[in-house]
Amino acid sequence: MRTSGVFLAFLALCGSARARSVAQDKRSTVCYDDLGCFSTGGAFTSLFRPLNLNPQSPNSINPRFLLFTRENPATGSQQFLRYNDYNGLEMSHFKGSRPTKVICHGFLENGFVDWMNEMKDELLKNGDYNVVLVDWGGGSGIPYTQATANTRVVGAVLAKLLNTMQTHADARPEDMHLIGHSLGAHICGYAGERTPNLGRISGMDPADPYFQNTDVSVRLDPSDAKFVDVMHTNGDSILALGYGMKQSCGHVDYFPNEGLNQPGCDANPVTTMLTEGDIYEGAKQIVACSHLRAYQYYTESINSRCPFQGYSCKSYADYQRGLCMPCTSTNCGYMGFHADRAKPPAGQTLKAYYLQTGKTAPFCRYHYQVDIQFGTLPSGKTEKGTLSINVIGSKGETGQQLLTEDPMDIQQGHTYGFVLTSTHDIGDVTQLRFSWTVDSHWYNPLTWSLIFHHAIHVSYIDVINGETSARKHFCGFTEEIGSEISKLLSKTC
Repeated sequence: MRTSGVFLAFLALCGSARARSVAQDKRSTVCYDDLGCFSTGGAFTSLFRPLNLNPQSPNSINPRFLLFTRENPATGSQQFLRYNDYNGLEMSHFKGSRPTKVICHGFLENGFVDWMNEMKDELLKNGDYNVVLVDWGGGSGIPYTQATANTRVVGAVLAKLLNTMQTHADARPEDMHLIGHSLGAHICGYAGERTPNLGRISGMDPADPYFQNTDVSVRLDPSDAKFVDVMHTNGDSILALGYGMKQSCGHVDYFPNEGLNQPGCDANPVTTMLTEGDIYEGAKQIVACSHLRAYQYYTESINSRCPFQGYSCKSYADYQRGLCMPCTSTNCGYMGFHADRAKPPAGQTLKAYYLQTGKTAPFCRYHYQVDIQFGTLPSGKTEKGTLSINVIGSKGETGQQLLTEDPMDIQQGHTYGFVLTSTHDIGDVTQLRFSWTVDSHWYNPLTWSLIFHHAIHVSYIDVINGETSARKHFCGFTEEIGSEISKLLSKTC
């Protein structure tokens, strides 16, 4: 049976939906054979976890592990692994000499959902890996509070399997990489804290409810692996249907589009359903679009020529003002699969990176910082309007783009920074086409261009290629520029 994130909006209600769950909350500890004991006390009791349940048994959850390799890549050709089935591991296509990638789903899903198979396919295109899909659909359903509790058992069982791979197939923990979405990100964290020297965990929009602001033992954190990279795509308030953590929780944390809501996720419900092709996918996108973007970005990043480059900055506002480029050896990274190409110095954690993506796939964008120095005119007047620019290169152009969504004050003698993006690499920047439009209103005659003259002066425009750090300094104009007049800059100085 197919499941989805459609009912995430009702998780608060689901938390107390069953009397069985409330009764179960009265128990403080439960133990399951060689997995150990799980308590609802200690760090698991806090204001951020108002209804705390014990996890269900491994037999009830029945986590399953589906192995795919280049010997059996096709969906449906999986081999099932169990942590205590040593012969099964030895008879499978698993090879300890290969890196191992583990993918884990979240709330209301199972190990057979399309996105996991799509990610599996991209991974096997990228390299000769053991790819394991975790199916914990038997424990990921409502109520949400029970699913959050069950993540602890699933993480423990996964850790047992990783240990079996080491002891019976000579796999190295440093070569193991766990990739989890939503609740699955925290499952990876639980597995990591039980697996010494685990190489890497990638958290794709880790679930917020019952995890944000909790102790590190409750949620994914940098101590769970040698390298933890996290992508935040839906960190808005839960009241605004934000299901992911805004709180940084990795060695590096990437915040595409500020990490709150994603472009293209505000589409009309009817349009969304028509675009997706069926009611199921359409409803899923309507309720949790930004949350789901995380695994879409990650899957695309695996084999994309576009690097999903992020820029270290104090805030997204500073990033938008063009204060975070050019790249140095320490202030840029790569969101998604290739995040490990730019690790922070030893001991540094929670390093934030910002970037932009597109509304539709392919989502990756190339970034360009634009700095405009405005000169002075005899009038000394501050104009208000919108700026637009087209950056033209040896391989293409960005197209004419507004530099701000809203009209801005254009003060003489000031320099303003902006970031614009392109769907493709435009090559070496050779020209710019610049224009501006005065902010005119029918009720304010002072803004009417037919009556009053509105003009600005541009001294120079700098363009920095965000991906290559190449800089071009274009000379401005000797004459003033009137509203809605387009000017071409090609002379560098």
